[in-house]
Amino acid sequence: MIETTVIENESLSSLIDDYDNVLSTFIRPPYNVQHIYSYSIYLGRLLKTIDKSQVKELKERIAFNRELEKKLEQQGYCESVLHKNHPKYVLERIAELLIGDNTKTKKLFELLSQNSRNRIMTLVIANNDDADFIYKTADDIKLTNFSITRYSKIDQFFKKADPDDYFILDYSLDGFNDFLKYHNYDFTINLIFYLQEKEIFDSFFKKYQRELEEELTSPIREALTGIKYPVISSKDEGKTLSTAIQSIVDNTENYRDEDDFVSIKENPGLSTPEKILYYVFYEKESYCDQMDSNEYVFDQKDRPLRIGQVRQGDKIRVYIERFNADLFEIAAEEDPETFTSIEYYSNLWRDALLDYYRSNGMSIDVLHSKLEGIGLSVQVPTLRNYLDGAIKFPKRLRDLKAISKLVGNENLNSQMQDLLRYKRIYNGVMIALGRNLKEEIRSYLQTKKLGSILKDKFTEETVNNFIETKMPLMTVREIKTRIITEDELL
Repeated sequence: MIETTVIENESLSSLIDDYDNVLSTFIRPPYNVQHIYSYSIYLGRLLKTIDKSQVKELKERIAFNRELEKKLEQQGYCESVLHKNHPKYVLERIAELLIGDNTKTKKLFELLSQNSRNRIMTLVIANNDDADFIYKTADDIKLTNFSITRYSKIDQFFKKADPDDYFILDYSLDGFNDFLKYHNYDFTINLIFYLQEKEIFDSFFKKYQRELEEELTSPIREALTGIKYPVISSKDEGKTLSTAIQSIVDNTENYRDEDDFVSIKENPGLSTPEKILYYVFYEKESYCDQMDSNEYVFDQKDRPLRIGQVRQGDKIRVYIERFNADLFEIAAEEDPETFTSIEYYSNLWRDALLDYYRSNGMSIDVLHSKLEGIGLSVQVPTLRNYLDGAIKFPKRLRDLKAISKLVGNENLNSQMQDLLRYKRIYNGVMIALGRNLKEEIRSYLQTKKLGSILKDKFTEETVNNFIETKMPLMTVREIKTRIITEDELL
């Protein structure tokens, strides 16, 4: 079951209307630009994001992005046609509004505070980035009586707890299947929405009603049950979604078809087409640490903190990825049979691609062109990494499908479902291990007790020496950022 709280924000609604108008200009003739994938991601993330530092990162990415410019060039137009009518300028203004006054963040903490005063336990469903922000903010304002769980852990959480003991709260909805998941629970999920997100929710509810009625009134069901159900739904299809809001829905449906959906949902930064590099300089040190926007450090209280939340003058410990190099080995040792299969299926698709590439004597640019024509989403540097074995599995299902279609390898095609299963397992295990390992280091910093991963691989002496020598508490002197594209990264 779902209950909704709708936030009225007239300034945001006005800007989204402006964005829809300028976006529509380039979708219609004479420009006929097709779906601007990255803009839909940015708008969707802006509506969901509750952390100011993440909104600032999104604003940087938006300013850097050139997807519309490239698509106009492909249609034979130069950038001058954009003039002051550029959709991304409006997206930047939306980001500025949310940096200055994020009404969803206010509503979230208003509900948490209200429940805490009334001794009501709240369970917040949050992604990895927001979980740390919520914990830190709650700690700063002395807020208690709440817990946080990840999207993938909801069912697991309620195997040990009674849903009736919690006010369950989320502030985003990613696609129709997420609607179904929440709607079909026999307990209530409370969702905080902006008006535009409520419109998406309403469209999902209408779709649910239509599909349910089609099933109940189908001739096959009538023949099986002997019961004829009357048509009961209204012909009213509800409000038609604007171009901008519909594009968000289209993107969520695309993600739902991909095996790494949960990874993207719990780590939203994985969905954006650029990375932000952070160069952190310290007082009394001549070197700097380079980190991307998905990485974490530890603050002075030993709490995990996204690098984007760090400011000049903060004291931090930097988590060096020395332990992460052992993650695959750690997982393989725990379940050798599974990881032998992961290696097998990782080699299966790559060997098929290599055989095609070598037997046809083509350049990598030609190979890329052929694959791109049937759906490949990555650039040449990533394709080169596929061939070199630097990547276990392509990130997106569409890329595996393009490879399978081009190479026409019978062995690969017949084992595709098993391959996708082990790709899913690999992604889930590696993300969970990386996150859990950092959590164990945080816990060790606070309790001096080794968790299961650290205990099985390292001694207390090793961990203490590592922390003191490789993770000393340092004061941030300066932070510089640089946005990079996939081509620069790989």
